[in-house]
Amino acid sequence: MEHTIVEYLHEQRASFEDVPLNDVDSLILTTIAYFNFENGAIGRTVPSELVPLPIAICGISHTELFGGIWLERMGGDEFLAALLASPRFMDLSIGYYVNEVSGHFEKQFAACTFFFPDGSAYAAFRGTDNSLAGWKEDFNLTFMKEVPSQISARTYLEDIAGTNPARLYVGGHSKGGNLAEYAALTCREQTFAKVERIFNYDGPGFAFEVSKRKDDAAYKAKLNKTVPESSVFGMLMENRTDYRVVRSTGVLFAQHASTHWVVENGDFTEVDKISPEAAILSSTMNSWAKLYEPEKRELFIDAVYDIFCAADADTWREFSENRSETALAVASAVAKLPADMRATLFGMVRDLAPIAGSEAAKHARAYLPDLEQLASNMQVGNQKE
Repeated sequence: MEHTIVEYLHEQRASFEDVPLNDVDSLILTTIAYFNFENGAIGRTVPSELVPLPIAICGISHTELFGGIWLERMGGDEFLAALLASPRFMDLSIGYYVNEVSGHFEKQFAACTFFFPDGSAYAAFRGTDNSLAGWKEDFNLTFMKEVPSQISARTYLEDIAGTNPARLYVGGHSKGGNLAEYAALTCREQTFAKVERIFNYDGPGFAFEVSKRKDDAAYKAKLNKTVPESSVFGMLMENRTDYRVVRSTGVLFAQHASTHWVVENGDFTEVDKISPEAAILSSTMNSWAKLYEPEKRELFIDAVYDIFCAADADTWREFSENRSETALAVASAVAKLPADMRATLFGMVRDLAPIAGSEAAKHARAYLPDLEQLASNMQVGNQKE
């Protein structure tokens, strides 16, 4: 049996004073950042008030704590139990928690800061949650130079730097990794000077030039980007090659989950490069993004988002609850798409499914002919009217 961050939590009992923060610790902190702390003690305090981590977690049901995200089905219970039994992490305090989701502004931003006994601080940005707004903001990264969460991330990092921690770390998993990089790239020089290290765990790159700081030796020395061997999301819009590739027990898309990353002797198990399947998949998706100018990408992504919104759902859980009604709503929205967009959409699903090989992709591919036929029938009906 291969060890993951869960086993690491059980095995690493030393304090942060005895064994300094490492890459595995950092990934654990970015995983904790997915917790919905507002449902517990933190929800009853002001953001600047520091709360011991065990008090912040206890008293919240698993359903409320995980909020329908991937942790619920990918080892969240085991991770939580190991975390609560860890003397290393239970010595931390947490503060400055924020969680903002807006469908109108297409924004999903959450962050918290962990404080170590020696006065150091780690600003952790949450990745994409279960909201449709969060996923839409992810796709907006392909055509917008700056999305709302990136602006908030920069402001957040500036505020935490203003608390004058002994050392300042910043990181995130998935979209949170992109936010961590963006904040470090665009913050003021005095704030950047305070940042010791920047951690991006399988977060995407940037469609546009964010800052010339990206090419500076000082920035490169602080950056730690790590991706699993079947990384897809972390390879989107990524032009660099100086990232670390590690083993994961998950299958393709499930490799993205931090609870699946393999740990051995207190560090990740490295591999030489990402898998051929992941390389093809990320290359295909990046090629699609480059087919259109940013304005065209925006039109296409907005059209696809409108399809999902047609089901009148705010989260993916709501979207999947009534499949028959959802299918009719989606098909009706697809039928109203311009012919070229509809062809591109169906082409994407057809091309990706055999490459991906995941269960979700297989189901999408199997369902595709029925959806196409249903949308086509609805389009004919609309034309007759």
